[in-house]
Amino acid sequence: GVATAFAARDVLGNVLNGFSLQFSRPFSVGEYIKAGSIEGTVLEIGLTSTSMMSPEKLPFTVPNSLFSSQIIVNRSRAQWRVSVTKIPIRLEDIEKVPAVAEEIKAMLRSNPKVILETDAPYCYLSRLESSYGELVIGCILQKMRKDELIYAEQDILLGAARIIKSHGVEFGSTTQCC
Repeated sequence: GVATAFAARDVLGNVLNGFSLQFSRPFSVGEYIKAGSIEGTVLEIGLTSTSMMSPEKLPFTVPNSLFSSQIIVNRSRAQWRVSVTKIPIRLEDIEKVPAVAEEIKAMLRSNPKVILETDAPYCYLSRLESSYGELVIGCILQKMRKDELIYAEQDILLGAARIIKSHGVEFGSTTQCC
């Protein structure tokens, strides 16, 4: 009796949430979403559950009721991507950071894939440790396919590395010695 009622309640909840997903359409098949600790590409939206593929290419199924209690982030519908990189530099080169940061920001501003309307690209010294300083580089990139995004970020990193080296700054080590 009681067990059947609880089971029926769960099934009914999943069906109602399935209808809700069909009408509200927070995501569609093929889109990449994150809901709480659940993350992946949507493969199928059923009446009681949604089938997905994890970033590790493992298939899994989620009861539709989970989506009613979670914030759903639909990365496929984003019009831009945030790119943030942390680069350790030697403490001995800290005085050169302002010049390096200005040149890296100029490089980012001249990159056609960097969006300038929302937030300006940035580069700054974010922290000091006993053996290194941390340079943070960030910008907003246009929406693009994953393969294009990887190469856009690689171009930014290579450009930053060239600028860092041209100022005689050496990369620091984040591991403590002895």
